[in-house]
Amino acid sequence: MNKQEQLEKDLYEVNQRQTTQKLKDIPNPKLHQIISFIKSTIRIVFSFVGIMGFYELGFFGLLLAEIVGIYEELV
Repeated sequence: MNKQEQLEKDLYEVNQRQTTQKLKDIPNPKLHQIISFIKSTIRIVFSFVGIMGFYELGFFGLLLAEIVGIYEELV
């Protein structure tokens, strides 16, 4: 095997390792979906709480849902 072939083989192996690592870094779609459902549930529940007259608690719940939404985007 000459130097050119060895270099191409080494570069291919490095590329394969990098591709494998990138695939490991892909977000978990199932966890993202679960967190999204939790966020939606929080929004719905606390919207009804606000409609029932507990405005402060309703706004707090919507704030909590936004914090969960930020975490959702990080997953």
